[in-house]
Amino acid sequence: MGLIYSNIPELEGSNTEICLANLRELEGDVEMIVEKRLAHLAELANAIMKDGGDTDVINSIILSIKAEGNADSGNIIEENRHEADFIFSKLSTIERLTVIKEIFSNSSLEKRLIYKWLDLDTELKLTEDATDRIAYLQNSYTDTVYMQFSSLLNYSRATYFESITDVCEGVFNDNCEYCILPIETSADGKLLSFYEMILKYDLKINAVYDLYSNDNKNYTRYALLSKKLNIKKFTKSKSKNRYFEFLFSDTENLPLDDLLSVAKLCSFKLHRIDTLKENNEKSGKQSLICPIFRSDSSDLQTFLAFLKIDCPDFIAIGLYNHV
Repeated sequence: MGLIYSNIPELEGSNTEICLANLRELEGDVEMIVEKRLAHLAELANAIMKDGGDTDVINSIILSIKAEGNADSGNIIEENRHEADFIFSKLSTIERLTVIKEIFSNSSLEKRLIYKWLDLDTELKLTEDATDRIAYLQNSYTDTVYMQFSSLLNYSRATYFESITDVCEGVFNDNCEYCILPIETSADGKLLSFYEMILKYDLKINAVYDLYSNDNKNYTRYALLSKKLNIKKFTKSKSKNRYFEFLFSDTENLPLDDLLSVAKLCSFKLHRIDTLKENNEKSGKQSLICPIFRSDSSDLQTFLAFLKIDCPDFIAIGLYNHV
């Protein structure tokens, strides 16, 4: 493993040969201990999947996350938070991920879990008139963006409003399925006031489009948003690169380095990290970390499970392609 310097030619055959032999033996023990620890992690994961013993608490949490039966996963996780934290505090971040991966490798879970964790399977109570209807502030720019987004839908109709609040409430009140909002510019980065509207109305990004200026140097990024992510509909995008964007508070007990390590092990590619400020009635302004990862070839299921356990208050903002 390279942890102990036991292969030093100058010392071979000297009076330190016994010491070197002992060091080599210890090095072998270190490798064996690491292998045993990994084996025990696999055993722990298997135990979690079974009833009985000290694993009942974490088993109930995992089963609720798996969405088996009608368990209210949020309540179960919160009710058993202390015990879950105690169990997982004995493992490193990477070891917790190992357990989660082992759980999935020894179960018959399908991609339907992703839909459950991101509320993708929630049915909206839309009228036929509201389905595929897109709300936005009308101008020459948003008309162009609307044409791009409408190409992703089988049949779309535009509804114009006079304020951003009305646009968002059109979706919130189920009068429209989608809305268009600017979320970023090349000059200013994220448009925080619009992200506040996204959080206020609990909107999700389904697709984005960059509208460039006449000189083709600067752009404004627009998002197509709805009350839920609907990745099944948006398969016509020219870009194969899918992005996963979410928020979590800087008060969460999850170091950013650990998050990035886990993301890398789940084959996510970091696009960038932003910081937002959210108005909170209790704590005032609090910082929100907003990572954006390339997720087109990633293990999204395992990463979401990790977030559910280590960062339960994370907010999924979008799972989207560039149009």
